[in-house]
Amino acid sequence: KLLNFGVDKVILGTAAVENIEFLKKACNEFKNKIVLSLDVRDSYIALSGWKKQTKISATDFLEKIKNINISRIVYTDINKDGTKLGPNVKEAVNIAKLSKFPIVISGGISSMDDVLNIKKNKFENIEGIIIGKAIYDGNIDIQKLSEMI
Repeated sequence: KLLNFGVDKVILGTAAVENIEFLKKACNEFKNKIVLSLDVRDSYIALSGWKKQTKISATDFLEKIKNINISRIVYTDINKDGTKLGPNVKEAVNIAKLSKFPIVISGGISSMDDVLNIKKNKFENIEGIIIGKAIYDGNIDIQKLSEMI
């Protein structure tokens, strides 16, 4: 329904991980419109708002979905999210290397230096970042950020 109303992308998380056939059907029906959210704690996917920890490794799951044409992946390192301790770039790059899909990093962005590091290194397949707490707390000025991009 959302896509029929003109929404450009829809993010699927728990439902997509629990039901790969649903993910496949959604991606086939809505080409380049489905984003997969992978919330990862210690290399394993968490579901249901991080309340349900699985034993599904993110890398194993990526192998299972490699032939499904999702639009991109939002990769959140749960251990980093909200900490402002810097993103888990190493793991995000690993996920990006294992995936043909563009990756958006989430979790731990603390400063403009984190943003600049990701931007200048042009890590393989990493197309963007999500910044939350660092903006809310004033560590990153949204006006300066918009001028930088």
